Amino acid sequence: MKKWLNYLAPFSIVGLIAIFIWNVATHGQIDHPGKFTYEKKCAGCHGDKGEGIETLIPPLYAVDFAIQNFDSLPCIIKKGINRTIVVNGITYEQPMYGVEISQVELTNLINFMARDFFSLEREVSSDWVKEQLKSCK
Repeated sequence: MKKWLNYLAPFSIVGLIAIFIWNVATHGQIDHPGKFTYEKKCAGCHGDKGEGIETLIPPLYAVDFAIQNFDSLPCIIKKGINRTIVVNGITYEQPMYGVEISQVELTNLINFMARDFFSLEREVSSDWVKEQLKSCK
């Protein structure tokens, strides 16, 4: 069994390099590390492009709520939110459950959303996220 793994190891590395080159060639850049986390943990409810679901689940793309509550995003994402909110003039009453996510994933996710959804020229650090998480209720 070990013998086969030794033969496959170089192909794994070659495969990863090929995927990297294909990604750069087709997209012109490497995807933001937070994009993968968004797709894996958020898009199922909020949509692939952050569009939300009508009056059930709020959008994340170009929203006043997230921009105005930016410092609360680590807590909202990690712990959820169980109160009525108004996003771009629409009331949402559906609770959002917390997301099981590491501090690094959370940092990358917030930076991805800030850049791609909120059009903010702001990048947060892992230390900033850690500090914000201390204030979660």
